Amino acid sequence: MGVARSAARSAVVSGAPKGPVAVLAGFPLLRRSEHEVVIVKPADLPSEMSADRDDRSVVARLRKALPGCEVELPHRLDRPTRGLLVAALSRDAIARHNEHVRARRWRKFYLARVAAGASLVGEHRAYLRRRGRLSTVVRSGGDPSHLEVLAEAPAPQWPGQRHLLIRLDTGRYHQIRVMCAELGFPLTGDEAYGGRPGSFYLEHALLELIDLDRNEPARVFWADDPQREAISADLASALASIAASG
Repeated sequence: MGVARSAARSAVVSGAPKGPVAVLAGFPLLRRSEHEVVIVKPADLPSEMSADRDDRSVVARLRKALPGCEVELPHRLDRPTRGLLVAALSRDAIARHNEHVRARRWRKFYLARVAAGASLVGEHRAYLRRRGRLSTVVRSGGDPSHLEVLAEAPAPQWPGQRHLLIRLDTGRYHQIRVMCAELGFPLTGDEAYGGRPGSFYLEHALLELIDLDRNEPARVFWADDPQREAISADLASALASIAASG
């Protein structure tokens, strides 16, 4: 059973009432303040590029749509990953968001799809080191990395596969991808990390960031995202519960 859909697409943004979702630079806009915007990045679009003369990245498109703002990213999503992406709009905002990210005051929740098999529910730790465009697990000398698989369920539209609901506690390069692979269950379609051929799915589905005016948590979640893969009723309920908690 997929996520329940209402007649009108709606967003749950920092506890705000549900309503139509706005669009900015072609992206669904879930939160906007004087300090930042939170948009939904589609899969296969880079968050940022060192040379982007054709506006092929999210940052380039946002800078074009927000003249006068100093658009910078306090975090990034891999090119094949879709979901919530925050863009700060001033030097002060990027500095404060960066500070909160370093202090682990943000909470990030992801959906991923892997082959069916042994349960991965629980906490997982590793040391990661980036090597070029890939990341590897090392015994020592790497960056401490931690995530927790909160729940898992069969993927309704993908026989023999399942969805994982993951809380990402550290934001290392390719962290979810490399750690799932190390556990023996690489993401489907993630051939860089040993995944079997198929459709890749990794989504940053729910974010708790710090409201810069109130200095308190604010959750961003789009329950009715039409581009989200159909997930089980149990996982949809778990996500909604996290979004409503607090």
